[in-house]
Amino acid sequence: MKLDFIIPRENVIRITATEKQAALRELVGGLETLGLIENTNRYYAQIMHRESLENTGIGNGVAIPHARTDSVKNFQSIIGVCDTPIDYQSFDSRPVKYIILSLFPTAMSTKYLYLIGMIARIFNNKENAAFLDSTPDPDMLFEYLNKESDIYFTSISAEMLKNDKDVHDLTGVPSSDLDILIRLDRLYNLYDEMNKPEALKVKIEELKKLIEYRSLAYYEKMRSKKSNPFSIVEKNTCTGCNMGIPPINIQELQARDKIQICTYCGRFLILI
Repeated sequence: MKLDFIIPRENVIRITATEKQAALRELVGGLETLGLIENTNRYYAQIMHRESLENTGIGNGVAIPHARTDSVKNFQSIIGVCDTPIDYQSFDSRPVKYIILSLFPTAMSTKYLYLIGMIARIFNNKENAAFLDSTPDPDMLFEYLNKESDIYFTSISAEMLKNDKDVHDLTGVPSSDLDILIRLDRLYNLYDEMNKPEALKVKIEELKKLIEYRSLAYYEKMRSKKSNPFSIVEKNTCTGCNMGIPPINIQELQARDKIQICTYCGRFLILI
């Protein structure tokens, strides 16, 4: 699956704004110029409200502002290539060069999660750094992301066919998978509470297709053993088993570039 399945070429544009709010307004305005939405001010306010809840600068020079709203009927996304890197206050303190802004109805949340998982994997891949750190024009960026997204889709499809022997090795599984696993867990809980409705089962199966094979298999194993396979980290301690987390693991958690599990209880660790 290539990027153009989700974002068409004309939705990759150059933006001239030099600060965050102006850049986001420029991108929302770009969607209106393309005839995809009406009322820039309305959707800009929704994007900024979501941004006030959590900064969407995910590191490596990319930000993913978004709003879930049923006032749009289709998935709308636009990519901005910044003429001047923007101080976005990302967790890694790097300025942002690329902004992927999305508006989508609730029913298309899974599609959004797939897009963000793919973008995170591409931008976290050090082999892509030389190109992404350069100054590609929108057409060059589109071609590159289109190729890399196809590679990504092929890789996750192949991983789902791998033998179960690799389940316990989560080396290299990106932290973006954790967000999707948390959403999957919520759907499973709703599924059990609501007497297993078929509609939720379909959503669960769709979501599972977007998750790296090893992390999904590990999650399902943990879910079968524990009521909650996740644990929040507080004061460098796993709240699931109350055991201290080694400093090296805390550093890796703070880097947020891969999934971390507690070495004592095996739960997925979440750093708030």
